[in-house]
Amino acid sequence: MRRVLAILLGTILLLSACNRELTITEVEPEKIKQQVLEAIQPASSENVQMLYNPKRGRYIVVHASGPVTMSVEDQGTVVGVFIQDHPDDENEILRRYVFKLDYNRDYDSIQLYRNNLEIPFDNSSSY
Repeated sequence: MRRVLAILLGTILLLSACNRELTITEVEPEKIKQQVLEAIQPASSENVQMLYNPKRGRYIVVHASGPVTMSVEDQGTVVGVFIQDHPDDENEILRRYVFKLDYNRDYDSIQLYRNNLEIPFDNSSSY
């Protein structure tokens, strides 16, 4: 009985680890993979870039002069990605923010919003 219970518990843990929800998390600068760094386009103004690799995942790179936060929302067949800028009057230097987008099912598209306005990606490429 204990063996069956242990196998059942192990199976549940394994399946829950494989089931990634729709999430977006900021990647610390020192943990950004070299392939991702090489694919990031330099920015001279605020912009948003999508990097995609079918085996390694999706990254969204935001260049902004102030801090940003990101959130995602399941909109049926579309992933809604929301960028919220938090202006910093003292800082005019562009900073790079890298976010990893994970989801557990196929979506038809990704729709990007910045400060609640629908915008396109400035650049989209593979790495």
